[in-house]
Amino acid sequence: MNRKNELLVRAYMVLVAFGVMAVIVMVRLVNVNVVEGDKWRKRAGKNLKFQQIEADRGNIYAEDGNLLAASDMFFEIRMDMSTASSKVFATGIDSLSYLISKHLNSSKSPSEWKALLSKARNDYFKFKKPGTRNIFIAKNLNYEQRDRAKSFPIFRLASTKGGIIINKTSKRTKPFKQLAARTIGMDRENASKIGLEGYYDKFLRGQTSKRLMKNVGRGNWIPVYDPSEYETKRGSDIYTTLDMEIQDIVHYELLKMTEKQKAQGACAVVMEVETGAIKAISNLTQTKSGHYAESYNHAVGRSSEPGSTFKMVSALALLESNNVPLDELVRVDGGKKKFYDLTMYDSHLHKKTWMSFQAVIEQSSNVGIASLADKYYKGLEGKKKYSGLLDQFGIKDLTRVEIHGEPLPIVKDPVKNKTTWYGTTLPWMAHGYEVSLTPLQTLGFYNAVANDGVYMKPYLVKEIGHEAELVKKIDPKVARDRIASAKNIEKLQYLMDEVVQKGTGGSVKSETVRIAGKTGTARVNYTKQQERKKYNASFAGYFPADKPKYSMIVMFYDPKLGYYGGSVAGPVFKNIAEGIYHVKKEMITAVNQDMAVIEDKKMPKKHSGYAEDYGRLLSYIGIDNKKESKSKWVELSPSKNSVAISKKSIKSEIVPDVTGMGLRDAVYVLENMGMEVDIHGVGKVTRQSIKPGAKIDENEIELYLN
Repeated sequence: MNRKNELLVRAYMVLVAFGVMAVIVMVRLVNVNVVEGDKWRKRAGKNLKFQQIEADRGNIYAEDGNLLAASDMFFEIRMDMSTASSKVFATGIDSLSYLISKHLNSSKSPSEWKALLSKARNDYFKFKKPGTRNIFIAKNLNYEQRDRAKSFPIFRLASTKGGIIINKTSKRTKPFKQLAARTIGMDRENASKIGLEGYYDKFLRGQTSKRLMKNVGRGNWIPVYDPSEYETKRGSDIYTTLDMEIQDIVHYELLKMTEKQKAQGACAVVMEVETGAIKAISNLTQTKSGHYAESYNHAVGRSSEPGSTFKMVSALALLESNNVPLDELVRVDGGKKKFYDLTMYDSHLHKKTWMSFQAVIEQSSNVGIASLADKYYKGLEGKKKYSGLLDQFGIKDLTRVEIHGEPLPIVKDPVKNKTTWYGTTLPWMAHGYEVSLTPLQTLGFYNAVANDGVYMKPYLVKEIGHEAELVKKIDPKVARDRIASAKNIEKLQYLMDEVVQKGTGGSVKSETVRIAGKTGTARVNYTKQQERKKYNASFAGYFPADKPKYSMIVMFYDPKLGYYGGSVAGPVFKNIAEGIYHVKKEMITAVNQDMAVIEDKKMPKKHSGYAEDYGRLLSYIGIDNKKESKSKWVELSPSKNSVAISKKSIKSEIVPDVTGMGLRDAVYVLENMGMEVDIHGVGKVTRQSIKPGAKIDENEIELYLN
């Protein structure tokens, strides 16, 4: 019994001892975390901290898979002199110094590198001399150089035993340079992101992670654990609706006329009628040096009075609410008429007293459309009816395209804005003044007309993907099921066709593809009579007119040599439409003709260009092909029954042979080699100003196409 009591006493004593120790630990924990918490956290923060690690930013792609924006990764290598053991350092320093000099940083000889690293290690261990622990080795290294460095003696033991420190930086690049640059946008560290880079930032940037870092002196921090143990994360990729063949045509046609007109700026947008997918968008702004760059998205962010392109909105309102016959006559008084206390003029005075409704649209008579609106929308109820029709047509809505900064359309309401609704407001609104829209908002209406009245939401991105998985699919979206009756949409389509065939849009008339649309000319400073007159010139429409595939708007801001929409914007619209037609309608025909073995023994022609494009094309048209190369750029050599696809050699610093290439491929190759390209003609490249094989000494090259 005594033995039992003795054991119990001992057990209780142990329990009491543990209890006392637990209390002491708890008291100490409370003291450290609460009473002395700030002091210890401050000390720990001086030597340890968590660093936020950004994921690799996702890429932006064109519809056909062409890369529009990507992050080029660069690496900096440093060496922690305190990590490697004396034996490891002594054994490997000679080889390491030689390899650093040869492959990473040739600014020092192997012997100089050995002296530098040995001295730094000695100074650190003997004297703890500041700046001798974390030694810079090289920067701006690519993946291959980084991986090679990790295999060097000493470094191959990683950061925990070999002392290698690898810091990653990235630079956002656009392979197509200025093409759609403002729409693709910019990923800026110290400013807000713009364009698609900004709108889809949360997808592109991915998830951040944390890495524990330790202070090694003089503001230098290194990872506590081996960075290779951290899995590299990456943001999602976005796939746009942009077609770089169309974008290429739009950009260069717009640039040519902008330079010729010395305009303050210009923009053009091409949209797929059936879906609302934006196929091309180009924005040019004059720089201080007089050149043009994609520095502002006029198409999405710049609102202005549209001028005569708005007459089609008023025309549809007259058809929809009053069923005004196209042959109804309206008095135009030679192109000059007073409305309340202001006089309105047509672009040219003429001798016509009366014009039909159809002629008013064809000849773009300001007086005519204003008189019709004034006649049919009298009194408050009439004005409310007109305003309601603009609502019905979607004129007052945002397009909600995926670019931040779109302004709300400015459209007066006779009730909400009664203090600023004057006697002249309706006549002036009827022909595109006292109302403000962006080019894309105007195009949204024209696209709906081309689409038989169905208003599609304009959009720029069709998919978001992460590695092999689909994150989000973005389908075409109907914004308004029908903006007007089918018969009135058909009448408006007829009027737009007649504008080009008989009216002010004559400069857009093409033998290649039938175009329908409306010219637009708007004076932007009409309230400042003492200033030089400034105009915006535009053309909005679609093609082919009989079966619309694409809608488009072209806008020039303050052109200097001309200002009418028909003479400035019209020719650009025509050239772009014809260029798109050739690319989309004739490419297969041309290749088929080249592939065919003609019975009169004519030799077929050769092609060269981007491998994936030809692979898809040959598969589509059912031609057998033998792929002899995995190269990105290839040559096609037709034979009797098949096509051989062989490598096209393109070497850095050597002028490549781009003859036989299409314009887009040729410009892409040359601009990525740092050359500026001057273009003559259309079609395929037949001649280049610098012979293939020459060393790239000049930055400019001329291409001749046929």
